[in-house]
Amino acid sequence: MSDRSLGTALALPLSLVVLTAATWWWQMSIIRTRPTDVDDERSDRLKEAYPIPQLVVEVPQLSAETVETVVLANPFSPKRHLPPPTTSGGGQGTVLEPIEPAKPQFVYKGRINLGTRHRAIVEDTTSHKTYFLEVGQAVAGFKVLDIAENRVVLSDPQTNEEVVVSLAAPASPSSQ
Repeated sequence: MSDRSLGTALALPLSLVVLTAATWWWQMSIIRTRPTDVDDERSDRLKEAYPIPQLVVEVPQLSAETVETVVLANPFSPKRHLPPPTTSGGGQGTVLEPIEPAKPQFVYKGRINLGTRHRAIVEDTTSHKTYFLEVGQAVAGFKVLDIAENRVVLSDPQTNEEVVVSLAAPASPSSQ
């Protein structure tokens, strides 16, 4: 064997032994270190300077009327756009009666053709919102059954009654 190949063959095991010894020495130096002493005087001064707030013992009581108002004002409720309930009853107590929402009034504005798909332009005059609907979609609780050139057929799920909305008359040109 040549001197060069012998030196290369011994270099690898020797470097592994040195690496292992260094790792062992580093691990022992970490294990033997003593924990840092905490100065109790400083922590006491910090607790005095920044005290932990005490919990509030007394919880304010809410009236039934306040609780009902909060429940009716729930931002996640589907009825959040309803007008506030009216109070009725004479004498000692008041009873909150919710007002029924107004039935939507639809106006058919026209139809948009997107290839083979048709979309109806329907305006709800009670909420002043315009919808672009396809067959099967729902608006204000009404489901679209059919879209024609001059009318839209909607279905009321509560009464299972069909509502036909005819095309709104085009605006007449103003004479000058």
